[in-house]
Amino acid sequence: MWGETIARLKNGVSAAQAARLFDAERRRLKPNSLATPLLPLQSQLAGSIRQASLVLFGLVAFVLLIACANVAHLLLSRVAERRQELVIRSSLGASRARLVQQLVTESMLLTAAAACAGLGVARWASRLASAAQPAQLATQDYAILDWRVLVFAAALAVLTGMLFGVLPAMLVGRMQSGVDALRSRSSVQLSGAGSMRAALLAVQGALALVLLAGSLAMGRSFLRLMHTDLGFRTDRVVTLNVTTSGTRWEDNSRSGEYPRESLQRLRAIPGVESAGAVDYLPLMENMYMASTYHLDERHSVSSAVFNAATPDYFRSMGARLLEGRDFDANDREQSERVAIVNQEFVRQLGIGPHVVSRALTSKWPSGKPTTIVGVVETALAWGPDSKPVAQVFLPAEQLDVGFLTFVARVHGNPEPYLAACRAAMQQVDREVPVYDVKTLDARLNDVLARPRFYTTAILFLAAFALLLAIVGIYGAASYAIAQRTHEIGVRIAVGATPRSVRGLLLRQSLVPMAIGGVAGIAAAALFGRYLEPLISGAEATSAAVAAAAIALGLAAALAVWMATARIVRMDPAAALRAE
Repeated sequence: MWGETIARLKNGVSAAQAARLFDAERRRLKPNSLATPLLPLQSQLAGSIRQASLVLFGLVAFVLLIACANVAHLLLSRVAERRQELVIRSSLGASRARLVQQLVTESMLLTAAAACAGLGVARWASRLASAAQPAQLATQDYAILDWRVLVFAAALAVLTGMLFGVLPAMLVGRMQSGVDALRSRSSVQLSGAGSMRAALLAVQGALALVLLAGSLAMGRSFLRLMHTDLGFRTDRVVTLNVTTSGTRWEDNSRSGEYPRESLQRLRAIPGVESAGAVDYLPLMENMYMASTYHLDERHSVSSAVFNAATPDYFRSMGARLLEGRDFDANDREQSERVAIVNQEFVRQLGIGPHVVSRALTSKWPSGKPTTIVGVVETALAWGPDSKPVAQVFLPAEQLDVGFLTFVARVHGNPEPYLAACRAAMQQVDREVPVYDVKTLDARLNDVLARPRFYTTAILFLAAFALLLAIVGIYGAASYAIAQRTHEIGVRIAVGATPRSVRGLLLRQSLVPMAIGGVAGIAAAALFGRYLEPLISGAEATSAAVAAAAIALGLAAALAVWMATARIVRMDPAAALRAE
């Protein structure tokens, strides 16, 4: 038998000590039982959702940093525009600390106003996300106006306001004072501002590249899941669950009558091609049972899942019978014990592909010799990201089963057949509950709901991060043109073409992005290992990183080229008078 033990540790007893004591007691009571680990209940309840939430939290932090870099760009530009004002204040006696305090205060007020507006947007966005997230993730409903959320948002606003308010304020001490500083607005650039802008662009490029590479890796993995060969076809299949426990069919002598009558009713429905039943349907949350099967003294399969099936089940599921025959009406309780095994079972036996007519023995479920009559294609029972397992299918009438899942393959769209199939099953016996009536496509969608949601979330974050990075690059290029209008006029006046000037600005703007991209490539390769909790098989491959780098480079080049478009229309004479 099987079961789970839940225990609360005594004070002073560690989990490792409890595991050793538990294992020693297990060996004393049941020496042949399998060793099982002791796992924290919290980790079992949260599972991969906790890890995935932490990864998504990190991705959101990346987007926040990119947005903060844009704000820092704006504040740097603001300080440069107010250079004369700040110099005048300094000349009138304002200390550097006083000027820094003013700039930080303004930044904090700006951040506080933005945080209040952001809470309103977040409340709307959370409702949208709650409606879009799959049921597997909706384990708890969180309110945006929860006090913990508000405290976190306030702390984050204060932190970002101080960090990106102090950064531009650091330039205050580098400004010249006196008449020379007041003489011109643009001839004297703030010392260090260019380096800060370049550093911010590099950070934006690195973070955006990580998000883009991650989104491409997620999208590629999800497409791989969508096109994985399951070993059966999910289209045009209706599934219905029943349980005969507690009904007049529970007696083993009559257990085979209910599925026979139910299948006759299903097959009589116009439009139903075939119908069958199984006790553990793929793509469902099942606790499978396994046993050790021996072919002879040298060949055996230590853990093969056994399953009860009726005739036409494999045909209804679209599973290919590779060798031998299907179950038929002669495979009854009193007839010869037969079985159909899957390819994985044959592979684990290791005797070659032809096993039909060979006899298997096992202590459970029947203990009688069982003849293999067919080999079926291996099905990925737990979904596209699961591994193949060895399976043995036995005739349903040769096993005492209290529950079954009926499957019916139909013509066209299966949705209209759901009610008709349920009604046909209830005509056999209304006391037998027919529940969880779904199409097989819907069950596959349920399995893929979590990776689909994670993929959508990271694609959205990556697109938003790319948009923010483009806006930041465009703004930095536009500000550079505004600050260097006189220089650009001189270059054009002495013979430079607008195209060459735009190319110069393009190269100068993309150099910081390229430096950040190099760091982003290394970070993306490291980040790829954390995508596994989101979707099985996801990793930031070299192809995904290269594609992300190319996409980011093209987007950045396009943003700079658009920002410099006004150089073509620039009048050199007016540009020379820009002082």
